Amino acid sequence: MPGFFLDHLEGERALIREDAGHIVKTLRRGEGDRVFAFDGLGNRLECEIVRADRREVDLRVLSAVPAGTEPRVSVTLYQGLTKAPRMELVIQKCVELGIGAIVPVVFSRCEVRDLGAERLGRYRKIAREAAKQCGRAVIPRIGEAIPFSELLQARECLICPYEEAEGYGLYRGLLDRAGRGRYGIVVGPEGGMTREEAHSLREAGGGIVTLGPRILRTETAGMAVLSAMLCVYGEME
Repeated sequence: MPGFFLDHLEGERALIREDAGHIVKTLRRGEGDRVFAFDGLGNRLECEIVRADRREVDLRVLSAVPAGTEPRVSVTLYQGLTKAPRMELVIQKCVELGIGAIVPVVFSRCEVRDLGAERLGRYRKIAREAAKQCGRAVIPRIGEAIPFSELLQARECLICPYEEAEGYGLYRGLLDRAGRGRYGIVVGPEGGMTREEAHSLREAGGGIVTLGPRILRTETAGMAVLSAMLCVYGEME
């Protein structure tokens, strides 16, 4: 039985609006039928439909249990702002893998330097759909774009793949930083980070690592690091 994200929850009553048409028209569910829903906080709820039309489904919550689908480590991807098709791919796949949040960053070599409200809304919708498709109980946060200078103030333990890094690989970097709990992956834009930006990240405590002899595209690097991180930290068992 498919699951949906609630749009409102208060006590034992809940509402689904965004997926109401799908529930009523496609799945042909109505009063008295049961559906599963996620509260966005990590819980899976069994609900009974009290009233339903294509605009809104009114539910009564019967039970709630932890969904058990979220990684124990919190990971934020600080992604160099790039063109829409690449950002959409990054968001979709990283949400499927288990990212906690994605924050676009304006590096000096970014071709795209602004993220409007309409585009941000689309990115957040993509995150919601990806989370629903892969059975997650939390919709990862898609933040507004920040300047590079603000990234240097991040409180997470930062891992920064950089094409000019040598002698210190991702695997060793992850082992050295095991047990930190909250991590940030920093990925530059199409043109890469400048040496000055890499140096600033290192000075701010970021781990500058190499991903080997092959240079990955900006939309590939974050997925690769996230996959390796979740594997090394026991989240793919």
